[in-house]
Amino acid sequence: MKLSHRLSAINSLVDESYDVIWDCCCDHGLLGMTLLKREVAHKVVFVDIVPELMDALSNTLGRFADSNANSQWQVQCKDVSSIELTADAKQLIIIAGVGGELLLRLMQKIIENHDQQTLNQLSFIICPVHHTYALRKGLAQLGQGLKSEQIIIENKRFYELLHVSFKSNIPIEPTGCSMWDFTDKHHQQYVKTLIAHYTRMTKKEPTYYEQVIADYKQLNLVKTNRAV
Repeated sequence: MKLSHRLSAINSLVDESYDVIWDCCCDHGLLGMTLLKREVAHKVVFVDIVPELMDALSNTLGRFADSNANSQWQVQCKDVSSIELTADAKQLIIIAGVGGELLLRLMQKIIENHDQQTLNQLSFIICPVHHTYALRKGLAQLGQGLKSEQIIIENKRFYELLHVSFKSNIPIEPTGCSMWDFTDKHHQQYVKTLIAHYTRMTKKEPTYYEQVIADYKQLNLVKTNRAV
């Protein structure tokens, strides 16, 4: 099966070699199998909590490995937050297809469970389906720095794709920064969509969401002025 636009973008971000790549919430494992084929890691670990998916993936990978002799892989049916990172190894964790709040909780737990020496060799590629503002704030509080960010459009939906790590000293902005291009009509539409969404949310928590809206409006203003 062909990779979706989103998964292709994630695949393109993996532009260096790793000891271990963790493909989390991996669903059918298409991304991880692509990474196996590219041989960008000594080992690819597929992690998801759904037993039926993991059983099917194990069978698929068994056939896949027969034609890819150099492939080293493992399937783990477990909560992503409980993964055990390999000590003294350069590692990448990929998490996509879940909400920003859950994604942040998973990352918090992974970080809590490991020592700083292990974490210093770790980076994350993440692509949440929503709640990106709160996620970004949480990432900064976890000590993550930005390696790259971009906006992905797939099936008329907008996604933010972030590559972060402890080693980067570039701050993660709650509204994003380098990913925006307000000469692009799609980016203009995305920020309007975000502002409309958070405007509806002001009924729930006015003070917080009014600040979120102000931040996005300021971002729009600053970026537009720079483009002039």
